[in-house]
Amino acid sequence: MAIAGVLVAVAPQAADAAVVSPAGPSAVAEVVHTDAVVTAAKPAAATSRTYTVRSGDTLSGISQRFYGTTADWPWLASVNSAVVHNPNVLYVGEKLKLPSDPPGNAASYAPKHAKAPTVLTSSTTKLSGTLTCSGLEALWESAGGAKSEAFMAAEIAEAESGGRQYALSPTNDYGYWQINGSHGPAMATFNAYGNAKAAIAISDDGRDWDPWTTYVTGAYEGRC
Repeated sequence: MAIAGVLVAVAPQAADAAVVSPAGPSAVAEVVHTDAVVTAAKPAAATSRTYTVRSGDTLSGISQRFYGTTADWPWLASVNSAVVHNPNVLYVGEKLKLPSDPPGNAASYAPKHAKAPTVLTSSTTKLSGTLTCSGLEALWESAGGAKSEAFMAAEIAEAESGGRQYALSPTNDYGYWQINGSHGPAMATFNAYGNAKAAIAISDDGRDWDPWTTYVTGAYEGRC
């Protein structure tokens, strides 16, 4: 049971926006994997203002709003690669840099992780529902968790929820990593990616598993 930690809130996706147009990546907290890879280039230094991600935002939408075209989203993702680890997923509250002058070849920039990890490219692979240890490791890493802690994270999730996305305990703990409801609905979520993000934040990216009773008691050992 997770009892401490802070995570930026994940906003729900609008019901009618499950699939986005080819103009850009998906909306907030909607995980969409793409195999499209564009020519790499280094973002030019530019004076930047900041923008705080809101519910329903996408990189292509932000690009349209500030630069008049959705085509500049790859460059925008590249500029913000330290924050946007997956250009297909944004989280409410993330602060993005918005340089004032996109280069003429902005659409040719390659955002970090534009190509999903191999484990995620198969159309039959979906990191949700009941997951095995390997699936939990992949989910942890795809949410930005340290690769070195993925195995431990999977063992904790198996011990806490049996790898079940919609696990809900009598003490109000949610999802794979059983995030306690006291953290609020943005963290204590059944959303697969959001639940992993919460676990990453609460555990300080795997450096502190003490908030989980299954770690303290040793019940996680041998789960994977």
